[in-house]
Amino acid sequence: MAYNCPKNYFMAVNFGYVLAIICTIIVMLIFDHGQPALLYLVPGCLIAVLGTSFYNNEFKEMWEFSEDEFITPPEEEEKKDESDKKTK
Repeated sequence: MAYNCPKNYFMAVNFGYVLAIICTIIVMLIFDHGQPALLYLVPGCLIAVLGTSFYNNEFKEMWEFSEDEFITPPEEEEKKDESDKKTK
């Protein structure tokens, strides 16, 4: 299920990713030697997300985030499937 929500973290991580890719390419061209992309991608994405959370004063909320409320327990899924079969 898709939720209508602000996309500021999505945009921030994409911006961090693009900057990290550019940094990777620049270092590769300057030193004429391939670098592992994750050396730049992981810090770029992490810094973008952490920076966004600090800027929005949401660091604690971001750090303690859990997806448990969005995940349907298997028992409820089975009950829903059974009720769907009965209604057909």
